[in-house]
Amino acid sequence: MNQAASQTELLQATPSAPFIHVAGDLIVRIDSNPLHSLARMLATPLADGLATAAARSTRESTPGPSIIVRDEDAPWKIMADGKRVDARESVTDHVALLFPATDWMVAVGALSNVGQPLDSQQDVEAAAKALTLLGYDDWALAPDKVYERHVIDRRYHEPAVDKNLYPNLPLSDWYWTSTIAPWSAESAFSVFLHYGGVGSNHRFYSGFGLACRRARQ
Repeated sequence: MNQAASQTELLQATPSAPFIHVAGDLIVRIDSNPLHSLARMLATPLADGLATAAARSTRESTPGPSIIVRDEDAPWKIMADGKRVDARESVTDHVALLFPATDWMVAVGALSNVGQPLDSQQDVEAAAKALTLLGYDDWALAPDKVYERHVIDRRYHEPAVDKNLYPNLPLSDWYWTSTIAPWSAESAFSVFLHYGGVGSNHRFYSGFGLACRRARQ
């Protein structure tokens, strides 16, 4: 068999290649129509690029889980079922706050007469002692040091509290503390929550209050 015949037989015996390879990588199927093949060769990298970009965009736009790194002294929001939620979370239907640094638990609802001030500081104290919340019945009217450390926040006004912590406090009257004035047993310290001012008044004046208890964790 001569060389020309051998080459002819080889060409006839070799099937037409269905794919084109570049540097060993499969690129695109070859169509019998050269124009179709060219269109596929041009479109395939573009389609692959668009798909890759779409997948990347989806990954970047999908928010990851909320991760809060807790400080061991950061407060907790206590829900009605006793569940603890980090105080930086935006939920506002909590019933109390727990401050691990001092072990104080503070009820976030104002002591009141259906949203109205109670008649006197003694009435506010009595309402705190009568409170049963989260299964506890050892609540008492908060002293001035609890207001100063855990309630008043003078970065804000009307009210001068962080509303993420204390979302629904009425402001139509003073808030009584349990701290009696050292110069008179008839007077006690009270807090003006519009601006965070602290003063003293005769105990027979009306007002609201906040209840607290020692958590004893």
